Amino acid sequence: MTRDQHLVILGGGPAGAISAILARQDGMQVTLISPPRHAARLEGLSPRLHQWLDRHGLLQGFSGIIGPLSRQVDWSGISESNREFVVERAALDAHLQARAEAAGATRLTTSARIEGREAVLDGGQRLHPDWIIDARGRAAGRPAAGGWPATLALCGWLRAAEAVPPGIRITALPQGWLWRVALPDGRIWAQLVTDAASPIPAPARLLAAVAEAEPDLRDISLEGELIAREAAPRMPAPTGDLRCLPVGDALAAMDPLSGHGQFWAVSSALAVAAVRRTLTANPESQDLCRRFLDHRAGETALRMARIGRDFLRHEGRYSDLPFWATRRDLPDALPAHPEAQGFSTTLAPLIVNGLISEAEVLITPRSPGGVGWFGRIPAVEAYHHWQRGETALHQAYGPAAPALIAALQAEAVANH
Repeated sequence: MTRDQHLVILGGGPAGAISAILARQDGMQVTLISPPRHAARLEGLSPRLHQWLDRHGLLQGFSGIIGPLSRQVDWSGISESNREFVVERAALDAHLQARAEAAGATRLTTSARIEGREAVLDGGQRLHPDWIIDARGRAAGRPAAGGWPATLALCGWLRAAEAVPPGIRITALPQGWLWRVALPDGRIWAQLVTDAASPIPAPARLLAAVAEAEPDLRDISLEGELIAREAAPRMPAPTGDLRCLPVGDALAAMDPLSGHGQFWAVSSALAVAAVRRTLTANPESQDLCRRFLDHRAGETALRMARIGRDFLRHEGRYSDLPFWATRRDLPDALPAHPEAQGFSTTLAPLIVNGLISEAEVLITPRSPGGVGWFGRIPAVEAYHHWQRGETALHQAYGPAAPALIAALQAEAVANH
C-alpha cells in the first residue's frame, strides 16, 4: 500500500530503527539518518521491550544484553530486591540499525535537520521524501507542555578501589535518586537524576551521590567524561504535519521513574506506522489519525508521569526538600490508574489489521482507557459472550475460552 514511497527517518535509536524496519516491511524506500555513535552508556531493558524484540526475532545475533542482575532498592527507608536486565545502548542501537539495513533501508551516518517537509543533511544536501519521521529524541527540540522543573541525568563510568559485586542499586537521596550498576566484568555505571541548577560541578555531584548512597564507594573516581542529559518528563504537543511525525522521546519523553521509556520507543513507532498506512489507504482519515495519535501519546505520557509522581510521593524522608517538593504534585492530582465502574463499551480509534479505524473498545476497572483485543479476539465481542455465561465463551472460542475467562476476570479488578 505504501510501496515505492520514500520515508526519511532522522535518528537511529530504537524508535528510528524500528520505524525503518516497519516501513521496509510495507515495501517503502527508507533512508535512516543517524549521527555517529554516542559514548557507551547503560540503560535498563524493560521486560516488555525485551519480550517484543525477542518475539519478532530482532535479538538474533545480539549479545549485548546483560543479566538479569540482582537489584536492591532503597526507597522511603524500605529495602527491597528484584532483578533487572541492562543493555549497552550504543550496541543495541547499532544492532537494530544493522537489522534495518539488512531489511533494505539505506543508512547514512551523519546529522540532519528538518525544514518543512525536507530533511537537510549536515553537508547541505536536501532530501524531499514523501514522509519524514523525527526520531532524534529530546534533541528534536519540539515544543511540549508540562511545566516540570529542569532536571538532569548525570551519568558516567566509575572506577572503584576494590571490586564491587555485580548488581544494581536504586537509592533515594536528598538531592534526587541514583541508579548504580556494577557489571560482571568489573565496570561500574551510575546515573543521578537531580535538579539541573547547582553551583557544584556535575562530576562532583555524581561522585558525592554515589558516596552518600554507598559509603563503601567513597573512594571512587570518574572514568572518562560525564554525560549530562535532560531528564524531565515532556508531554506531547498536538499533532502537527501528518507527513512529518515524531516518535519516541521526540513525541513524548517518559518519566525515568516509570521505566517505560524504551518500550514507548517501540509502541510509538508502531502507532506512527499505523498512521502512515491509514493515511496512504485513505487520505480523508486525517482527523481520525490525529485523534488516535494525540490520545495514544497524551494518555501514555500522563499515565507514566503520574506513576513517577507516585514514586516520588512514596519517599517521605525528603518530601520537604526542593527536588522532591517541586515534583510531587506534577502533572496533576489524578490517580495514575483511574478506576472505571464496572464494564462498558465505547467507540475509539483502534489499530485493526495494521490500520486505524473507529471501533468499540471495552472499558474496565483495570483498563479505564479501553481494551481493544485479547490476543486476536475483539475484547468487546468476548465480553458480550461472557455476559451470557462461560458456556457461551466455550462455544464461541473453544480452547481459547479459559484464557479469555481469566483475562476478563483480571480486567474486573482495578490495577493499583
